[in-house]
Amino acid sequence: MKVVLVTSQLNYMPANYSKTIEGILASSNGRITSLIEIENLDYSYIKSGLGLIFYGAKNFGTQLIKNLIQAKISSKKSLCEKYKVDHRLFKSINSREAIEFLEKEQFDLLINLRTRCIYKKKALNSTRLGCVNIHHGLLPKYRGTMCDLNALSENREAGFSIHVMDEKIDNGAILKVVSITANEKDYFKYLGLTKDYEIKAITELLDFVAENNTLPEGEENHVAGSVYTKTPDIKKVREYIKKGMIL
Repeated sequence: MKVVLVTSQLNYMPANYSKTIEGILASSNGRITSLIEIENLDYSYIKSGLGLIFYGAKNFGTQLIKNLIQAKISSKKSLCEKYKVDHRLFKSINSREAIEFLEKEQFDLLINLRTRCIYKKKALNSTRLGCVNIHHGLLPKYRGTMCDLNALSENREAGFSIHVMDEKIDNGAILKVVSITANEKDYFKYLGLTKDYEIKAITELLDFVAENNTLPEGEENHVAGSVYTKTPDIKKVREYIKKGMIL
C-alpha cells in the first residue's frame, strides 16, 4: 500500500502543522511513502503577520511569522528523513512535474492536508483510489475556509470532516465527521486539540483501506441551507474578537 500526503510549506497552525504530520507518519506503519509540500513561502506574510498583531489577532500574527521562519530554516523534509519517507516540493499539485511524479509512483491514495489547492482532473485521477481531504468544518452543512473559527465564535460544535475530493470544493462523499468542542474561545488552544483527533482519524482510514483495499462507503455530501465561510478580513477579525474569541 502506497499513500502520499500533500500539505503546504506554510500555514498558521501551531508548529506549522509539523506535529500533526509527524504523528500521522509515525502511526502509518510504513504505508505513507511520500510527502509533497506545495510551495507557498512568501516574505509578504511577515507584513500580514504584523498587521494581524496590530489589529488584535496577536496569536495569529505571531504564529504566522514563527512558521515562516521555521519553514525557511527546517522544512518538513527532516521529518521525512526521520521516517524514511520520500519528500517532494512542487509549485502546484496540478503542475506537470507533480502529475508526472504521481502517475509514475502509482500511489493507492492521496491525502490532502491544509492546502488551498483546487485539484484538477489529472491530479484527482492520479491515484488508484483517488484523493481525500481533511476539511476543517462539519460537512455537509459547513463549507469554505476556517469553518471551525466561525463555529466557535457562535458557540457551535467545531471539528473536521474527511471527504473524497472531486473538481468542486468541499464536495465528494463524506467518509468521517469528527466533532471536537463548542466551548473553546482561544482559537489556538482549539487548534492544539485537533492534532490527536486528526492523527487518529487518518490512522483509522489507513487501517480500513489496508484491510479492505478500498475506501469506506461515504455519505452524501449535500444538504439544504449550506453555510459558506471564508478567510476573515480585518473587519471580520474585529467581529470575532468582540465575540470573545482569542486570536
